[in-house]
Amino acid sequence: MKKIIIIGGGIAGLAAAYRIQREISSGTPLECSLLEGGDQFGGKIATERSEGFVIERGPDSFISQKPAAIQLCKQLGIEGHLVGTNPETPSTYVYTGGKLVSMPDGLSLMIPTKFLPFALTPLFSWAGKIRMAFDLVIPKKVDESDESLASFIRRRMGEEALRKMAEPMLAGIYASDPETMSIGSTFPMFVETERKYRSLIIGMLARKKAMLLNANKRPANNYTLFMTLKEGLGEMVEAIIKKSPDIQFQSGARVESISGKEGDWCVKLEGGGENKADALILATPGHITARLLQPVAPNAAEILKQIKYVSTATVTLAYKREGFSHALDGFGFVVPKCEGRSILACTWTSSKFPHRAPQGYVMLRCYLGGALQEDIAEKDEQTLATLVMQDLKKIMGIKEEPVFCKVFHNRKSNVQYHVNHSEHIDSIMKDLERFPGLFLAGSAYRGIGIPDCIQNGNQSAELATQFLAGKSSAEI
Repeated sequence: MKKIIIIGGGIAGLAAAYRIQREISSGTPLECSLLEGGDQFGGKIATERSEGFVIERGPDSFISQKPAAIQLCKQLGIEGHLVGTNPETPSTYVYTGGKLVSMPDGLSLMIPTKFLPFALTPLFSWAGKIRMAFDLVIPKKVDESDESLASFIRRRMGEEALRKMAEPMLAGIYASDPETMSIGSTFPMFVETERKYRSLIIGMLARKKAMLLNANKRPANNYTLFMTLKEGLGEMVEAIIKKSPDIQFQSGARVESISGKEGDWCVKLEGGGENKADALILATPGHITARLLQPVAPNAAEILKQIKYVSTATVTLAYKREGFSHALDGFGFVVPKCEGRSILACTWTSSKFPHRAPQGYVMLRCYLGGALQEDIAEKDEQTLATLVMQDLKKIMGIKEEPVFCKVFHNRKSNVQYHVNHSEHIDSIMKDLERFPGLFLAGSAYRGIGIPDCIQNGNQSAELATQFLAGKSSAEI
């Protein structure tokens, strides 16, 4: 019987394992082991549940427009646990000029699609608004080379749009420096819109119209843009393991090295022991994958070493609702770097996802670090807690003592897609064609979001099973 070994128990590796489980359940004779070096499965997905609070260490939701995560929840039988954002408090704020300013209605990924709210918003100066409106007449880029997010936004919308919106919102999603992050690998929709419509504003209006027409044709669903699970994203991890009885999940299994060639792979573990496999899926962070590939595929390993990771931290605080000094009338706020605060953003969790906090309490989650302020994320827990409470007092006027304050470090865990990232990944995949039976999955390649990683994991599992099916046929 053919065997697949998956190295790495983040969501990409787990998705690959579950996809293989479905193959086994349908009658395909396969064995599969998943080796995770840490104590827990899920990678950056980690949920704590305590006295009615649902606290996320890593991501707290996923985007519904990419279908892989919702499809996985359906396959796992936990679709009924999906919950969307609170429709009663949809506002998001930007901290600018020492106060919280609501983003204007009709702002689609920072592109204005409604004239009056945009004209009246105090978020941008009149000079900034006029510069953003120039997008309607500026010619499109003539070549198809990649560029940075900062270059793209400056060219289309101007400096103020970059500093007040693109940097805290778009670059903030990736914890990246907008001057180095690839627009083509992070927001390809913007690039495609410019190519097709020339103007981002015209393109977004056309896209909005098309979405409304399609919505009338499609059956209604209750999915908001961001979705989560009632008991936290850890539910997804737990369900995969529970629904994969034929997969051998091993935690604390640190891989020392891999060796071999087509159909004859050997995985050596730290402390002794080795496993044989007919196919390997490496679903580890880029720097670990590079180390494992070095003796096998040195060219791919050298390119992988160039992919950078940065540190972030989250601080979650809970307060008694009675007498709390802020209305929390929205999803939260982002903070441009020019404001000089430690916090990058703050989610008002109990307003965005009311089920995350018990009745009588409110909960906030703050984000720190990233490419522009990585030194902050490396500070100790007490310092981070103090910095956050100082910022919340300044920005929101919060003076109350929290019921609890939980600090989580995510050291070197956020991958950075620099300019020409896609070309580098193409080179890696091309090089690995020389090593049949060896496949890669994870956030280092074609997308960092949960749906991207699930899709990537599914694809790697399908390629591995197809490879083994072809190999079996050839042997017969």
